[in-house]
Amino acid sequence: MRRTFIPLVLAALALAGCTTEEDKAARYWDGYGFGEQTAMDYAKRVLDTVNLYCRSGSEIAARQDMCTRPGGPDTRYPVSVGQRECADALPDGLDSDEREAWNKGCTTGMVLAVPDVVTYGADPRK
Repeated sequence: MRRTFIPLVLAALALAGCTTEEDKAARYWDGYGFGEQTAMDYAKRVLDTVNLYCRSGSEIAARQDMCTRPGGPDTRYPVSVGQRECADALPDGLDSDEREAWNKGCTTGMVLAVPDVVTYGADPRK
């Protein structure tokens, strides 16, 4: 009985410490959503600033290229700032795999890149 009990306890402890794939996927999409929202908020601020800047008469001559070029200014969240934001917003209580998934999702969302659906599956919020 004792020989069977000890391996069962060790197996239970090992399983309790493991991160499931669902947990990693959930953290990835949580991070992606946070990053995407932060980037969208940033883009709105940048576009508002640029639109006001481009509408002021004397400034247009100085920055004609930025105000008229197709696609406008680059409104992606700067990666270096995004990585710091992701680290600062990291939820408590995550294991290393979940932290890695959060950071990957958050950084991907910050630069408005295509999410990693191959590894993490479809976004459950959509």
